[in-house]
Amino acid sequence: MSYYRRIVFLMCVLGVLFTSCKKRPEPQEVAMEFMHAFQESNFERAKEFATKESQQVILLYSIFDGKRNENEREKIKNAQLKIVDHKEDGDKATVTILNSSANQQETLQLVKENGQWKISLTLESILPTYVAPGSMDMNSMTTPPAADSSKAN
Repeated sequence: MSYYRRIVFLMCVLGVLFTSCKKRPEPQEVAMEFMHAFQESNFERAKEFATKESQQVILLYSIFDGKRNENEREKIKNAQLKIVDHKEDGDKATVTILNSSANQQETLQLVKENGQWKISLTLESILPTYVAPGSMDMNSMTTPPAADSSKAN
């Protein structure tokens, strides 16, 4: 093998070693990258940090985001984000972020997908008043009292 081929071969081997040893992002890093993408209304980038199941939720959110006025969008873009808590439990994690624009905490759920931490979104996580079909407890619903026919006469 010629000298140059050996050098090229060695560089290839080192490249493979360095890329395979690359540190995978922690849940906190994934959460912050995801939130920064949302701040910039860069939903394609946000999808990179989300599970496959979350893709439709991000698409739906992008539609709502498109209806924001410029002042709202600027407030979101300039918000300060700070991680205030994080927990890991096997292949699940939560990261709580303080959002200065709303002065409230947002807790993101993460799961491992193909060995990487990904944000797991549901419709409920972006629309707190959303009730999933089939999730209503019919036993807890009350019916209005029946009209008393004896009082009608």
